[in-house]
Amino acid sequence: MHIIPDKLNQSINEKVKLGGFVHTVRDHGSLIFIDLRSELNLLQCVISSEKDDKLFAVAQTIKPECVLELFGKIQLRSQETVNNSLSTGMIELSVENLTIVSQPKTLPFDVQATDSLANEEIRLKYRYLDLRREKLKKLLIKKHKLVLALRNWFDTEGFVEVQTPILANSSPEGARDYLIPSRLHPGMFYALPQAPQQFKQLLMVGGFNKYFQIAPCFRDEDPRSDRHPGDFYQIDAEIAWADEEQAFEICEKMVREVVANFTSKSISSKKFRRLSYLEAMNKYGSDKPDMRYDLAWQDAKQVFTNSSFKAFADLCSDNDSRVQALVLKNKVDKLSRSDLDRIQSIGRQNGLPGIAYIQYYEQEVKSPIFKFFESAAESKKVEIQKYFEAQPGDVILFIANKDKKVVWKAQDQIRQFLAKHFDLIDHGNLEFVWVNDFPFYEKDEKTGELDFTHNPFGAWQGGQDSLKSALKNNSLSDLKAIQYDLTLNGFEILSGGVRNQDPEALLAAFAAVGYSESEVRAKFGHMLQAYEYGSPKHAGFAWGLDRLFMILEDEYNIREVIAFPKNGSGMDTMVNSPSEVSQRQLKELHINKKA
Repeated sequence: MHIIPDKLNQSINEKVKLGGFVHTVRDHGSLIFIDLRSELNLLQCVISSEKDDKLFAVAQTIKPECVLELFGKIQLRSQETVNNSLSTGMIELSVENLTIVSQPKTLPFDVQATDSLANEEIRLKYRYLDLRREKLKKLLIKKHKLVLALRNWFDTEGFVEVQTPILANSSPEGARDYLIPSRLHPGMFYALPQAPQQFKQLLMVGGFNKYFQIAPCFRDEDPRSDRHPGDFYQIDAEIAWADEEQAFEICEKMVREVVANFTSKSISSKKFRRLSYLEAMNKYGSDKPDMRYDLAWQDAKQVFTNSSFKAFADLCSDNDSRVQALVLKNKVDKLSRSDLDRIQSIGRQNGLPGIAYIQYYEQEVKSPIFKFFESAAESKKVEIQKYFEAQPGDVILFIANKDKKVVWKAQDQIRQFLAKHFDLIDHGNLEFVWVNDFPFYEKDEKTGELDFTHNPFGAWQGGQDSLKSALKNNSLSDLKAIQYDLTLNGFEILSGGVRNQDPEALLAAFAAVGYSESEVRAKFGHMLQAYEYGSPKHAGFAWGLDRLFMILEDEYNIREVIAFPKNGSGMDTMVNSPSEVSQRQLKELHINKKA
């Protein structure tokens, strides 16, 4: 019933039955030509009034997107009507019988449009019609092939796919849980897993050496263009006896042996670049820097220490403050006054009072900051120029603040602005970068309390001794996790780490941020108990499948690569979700809904 080009091309003069959607209808008087569409394939079908005037009369009522069942003979097209752009362009179906399976209403938008698409809200409301679009269908078929190739590759590498529970327990994974009330256990809740994290670690305790899963994950997070609200899929893996280096090695191998086959983009280096978290933040203002262009900031404290430019000098003795510079080579004539104003605006939007700069012209050097150096202005000009190796044609930007996070945000946004302004982004390149040495603990910006930065079941550098030392010196925020992210063109696409399989060390890690042993055992007793029976060392990672595919396909909205996505408000307007439920259902779940 489907249009299978190879099969039909070998079926000349044979009679077949086919079904599909009407792509186009062309009435040529005594002949009607129908392009029948099945998935991505088209076949020309011909109906002649001379052969069957009743059939022809029925055909005259057909319009695009009708659903037809056709019977007829496959025949060669005449030489002048061959269409070499189609896989079935040498043949056509001479229709002997047809059934109109479904005559559609007027569609709310043109599903064959390639430009000027209907707005997203309409397309999502009628997503089943949107899926008829060739581009969207091609994306989802290609995504299927990528998933199939990944499954086969993991199997070849000795991994076993295991499906982990969907109804699980609440776990700290960095986002809010989706909670499911239990009918059989009043007042108690399941949680949809934010990731299979605990289960894959328990598989290692169970004696599996290599686990993977194309895993559904559920997180109650605000939507973004690169983050689908509610549910998404990840390529999840865990490896017994592995360390950070082995995790890096297998991920890079997967990219080169599988992912590279699904893109025409180039992968720039044999070994992926590596940055520590602090290096990434200080140079690029982001822990997921886009490395398709350089624009690296550098520490400028040395040239401002003890200077008369107090706005910067007063920050130079504080380790947590930042005074950063960005040297733009040969750009002095490419940054107009309005461009500099735009950069100033980015700084102010991020909490900076202003951004300083020096412009190196052929005949002079100009900067508003020179007046602050008073009598030492000329010597300071020379010192700054020498320190940054500035030449005529260059511009240096300076930003500073006592709060390093304020500086980092501004660095990142200014860097992105300049990359677009100077057209520095190579869209044909995939630049993978490992970021590691994340802090194990960090302060929660809302509560001010110290908490885990990432996975609380992760290991940290130096083990128990370093934790004891950090507690003694009140320097927990300096403790480094054996945690790693893989970034791609400015997006985080993988997160992973080496796990802590020592029950005593786990309890100590939780205790350091205020959890009692009873609290930990109440919530994660199964993890502690499992490790008490013995566990190999292990490490793992999880790729964001949808986000990875989005980047490979040059899409800028993750909803374009998901079959049935939610909108920017986290709603599915097609099925009206989330929605009200009946009072009877609430009663069964022991929930009292207050007005």
